[in-house]
Amino acid sequence: MSYQRPHDPYMHSNASQYDNQYSGHYDSPGQQYGSQQSGYHYGSQTPQSDHYYKDGSYGGAPGSGNNPAQATAAKYSYAPAKKGKSKWVKWGIPLGILAILIIAGAVLGGIFGSRAASNNGGQKTGASTFSGQEGSKKPSNIDSSVASAASSAAAAGGGDQLTYQGTDLYGNPAFLSTATTASPTGNGQEVATCTDNSPPSGSLTSGALRDHPRLMAAQYEWDCLPQKIAKDAYLTVWNASIFENATNWANQPPTAYDVDGGFDGSGILDPARDVQQRIKAWAYAYRISKNTKWVDRAWTELQAAAGNSSTDVWKPSAVQAGLADDQVWNPAHFLDTAELTAAFGIAYDWLYDVWTPDQRQKIMWSIITNGLNQGMTQYSTSAGWWKNTNGNWNCVCNSGLLLGALAIWTEDPTGTAAKIVQNAVPNMQSNCMQGAYEDGTWSETANYWYFGTDAQARAMSSLLTSTGNDQGLLSANQGWGQTGLFHMYVTGQAGLFAYGDNGPNKYSTTANGMFLWAKQYKMPIYGLFQRDRADAADPLSMFWYDTSSKGAFWNGLALDKFFDNELGSWASMRSSWTDTSGTYIGVKSSNATGHQTHGDLDAGDFVFDALGTRWAGEYGSANYLSTDYFKSEADNAVRWQYYRKGTQGQNTLVINNENQAASCHPINKMETTGVKQTGAIDFVPGKSDVAYFTTDMSSCYNQASSGSVQRGIRFLNGRRQMLVQDEIKSSSSITSVEWRMQTNATVTLSDDKRTATLKISKVENPNAYGGADEPFVQSLPKTETVILTLQQPSGATFSTQGPPAEREYGSDPNTAANEEGDQLNKGVTVLSIKAPSPSGTIAVWFQPQWDNLNDADKTAPPSVALSDWSLTSHN
Repeated sequence: MSYQRPHDPYMHSNASQYDNQYSGHYDSPGQQYGSQQSGYHYGSQTPQSDHYYKDGSYGGAPGSGNNPAQATAAKYSYAPAKKGKSKWVKWGIPLGILAILIIAGAVLGGIFGSRAASNNGGQKTGASTFSGQEGSKKPSNIDSSVASAASSAAAAGGGDQLTYQGTDLYGNPAFLSTATTASPTGNGQEVATCTDNSPPSGSLTSGALRDHPRLMAAQYEWDCLPQKIAKDAYLTVWNASIFENATNWANQPPTAYDVDGGFDGSGILDPARDVQQRIKAWAYAYRISKNTKWVDRAWTELQAAAGNSSTDVWKPSAVQAGLADDQVWNPAHFLDTAELTAAFGIAYDWLYDVWTPDQRQKIMWSIITNGLNQGMTQYSTSAGWWKNTNGNWNCVCNSGLLLGALAIWTEDPTGTAAKIVQNAVPNMQSNCMQGAYEDGTWSETANYWYFGTDAQARAMSSLLTSTGNDQGLLSANQGWGQTGLFHMYVTGQAGLFAYGDNGPNKYSTTANGMFLWAKQYKMPIYGLFQRDRADAADPLSMFWYDTSSKGAFWNGLALDKFFDNELGSWASMRSSWTDTSGTYIGVKSSNATGHQTHGDLDAGDFVFDALGTRWAGEYGSANYLSTDYFKSEADNAVRWQYYRKGTQGQNTLVINNENQAASCHPINKMETTGVKQTGAIDFVPGKSDVAYFTTDMSSCYNQASSGSVQRGIRFLNGRRQMLVQDEIKSSSSITSVEWRMQTNATVTLSDDKRTATLKISKVENPNAYGGADEPFVQSLPKTETVILTLQQPSGATFSTQGPPAEREYGSDPNTAANEEGDQLNKGVTVLSIKAPSPSGTIAVWFQPQWDNLNDADKTAPPSVALSDWSLTSHN
């Protein structure tokens, strides 16, 4: 039986990799990670127009009177002022960039654009390392005073200097030429000694809990943090950024009760996440600075969202809309309730000692009435459909309830907190923790990974600090220790390999669980990878990051990895971890079921990055408002009739003008020479360094017994080129075969239509861009070009359709009045090949036009049957 779930069709869709035809618009602090004007995406998370410490005062050891942890209080802000939020747009009208995330360029794998610096032909990374760059092209906004303080802190603690000075349009760090290139290490001996003199016993009982604060950071960790900041470059920069956010948000009005798409749509999810972000920042700022203005501002925010007093703002709005007094946090869309319960739990716990008894009581009763009581209804009735799923919903809902319960457990007069803990922990073990396959691949999509893993990290961390152990979460699935690798390998040179749905805006989630898992699994590369990303500056990072971590994450890291789970089989291949103008191939071939209705019919699908941008890309989400979009994953599901979700919207084969079978089981193989990058930032793979992936997709086209459909994708010529080869052995049921690729390049065909020249000269609304109401467009330093040559069959030609790309078969199934089904695929061209025969080989050779083209680049690859492919077959 196919999985079914209640609709959540009004969640904001992130930007497509191709267009800005978004289903929703969000102008909140999601912009915090990018400069509004420069177009760069910065690791320090401050706009260029704002600088730290304009009086130059920063630095100093604890007790010196110029403690870096306290010197940042009441300084400047990087989060732009909050604008009005436009309501849902239903007809695909261009809205400009969503305030998408942003997650350091990881979320969405946009194909727009290139590094700000010049391309170097794919051989050296001088642009990435800033050597010889003009200042205007250096993606940096870490103010010199902060950079100086960070350098001093690194020297004082004996740790690494900052490895990066900014990130590009896709969120890739631009590594400094002076960056450490040593092998990654982390011995757990942090830069300051933080001693836990009263560790909890490990028992999951109220009497065994640690005193407040107990969520994610204990008092001894707070006491020790200023010393760590003074001795670590990254903590120094992150601390400053957190105060920047706290200051900006303090100057904005309380979060409004804004319902999006109805209460059973995405409800008040965005406001709930706004509240959580703010409370976390202000509570952190108080505990570091001891300035009670942060407490006062947090109380104002809590009163607005409480729903339990005559002074709150949200309750009248909720009651007027028809919600009961205890449903102000909208349990109909339980993500909203969970996120607010977590926010109030953090407020109660982190500021416990400074609240008045009356304030403490009010916060506690808000948690119980609006959060935990609603949670018990979810656990005990069918309303909690998410209890039996392994995706992000289970993680977020359980985690939010758990944080609220742990926060008040020792003061709760009702016993509800204990019941929540008794339900949440085993439910997370059986469901949330199973969201990662044994190889680390997330069961939904690369984008939904953020929601699920971010919530898991908060829950696990809170259990560790409150009780003394993780209460069996990690042992419930050993595969969780690999999910950091999934995140690293699914991140290409031009963003994520964003197959399936993107999901709502991820402005409130981060990949900072990487820091926590680095400690738990003794995998320093997770922390070393994440610390240079633009979402790293967060209060939780200040405690999760292991300051003993040193070195370059890429030193000794394999370029390729095969994630071979039957439910989500895919492969990642690249030319470099540090040269973002290099090549990346992500290829996926698996069934489309078991993904919480977030997958596509995409067996054989691929993305291709080169020259600093993406040439074959993904749409990500279609319109979450569409009729029956989430209803089913069955072969006959309406979902697959939408262009972006069906086979015709992928970079794969379409046979008989029909969708693939959703429940198919491709047979995949990958081989690689196993090359690992050295410590060199300008690493270049050797001419014999090869990786390739083959897939037998016969079952996806109902040919498993009577015919065969196979695809192979491989690197050529030292990973400077790519070959896509398909072999179809027809049965009587195959009448037509079409090769399709979606690209936002401008496509020109040769006179004989056997050569396609793809050019990209500008980027529009790249995924790492912080956002504004007007579309963001940036010209590349030069027009980049990739040439595709149709090698086989001899009687075939290329053709183009679009832009915009449109469907080849079927019709838009949306039947809802005044709602949008298929979205306009603005700027997208479909490059296709219609095979002259239902049997035969289709081979397409991809040639990026590097600045330093050589004879080998111009030599066509030999014709080799897929059955004869090997690591040396094309040498």
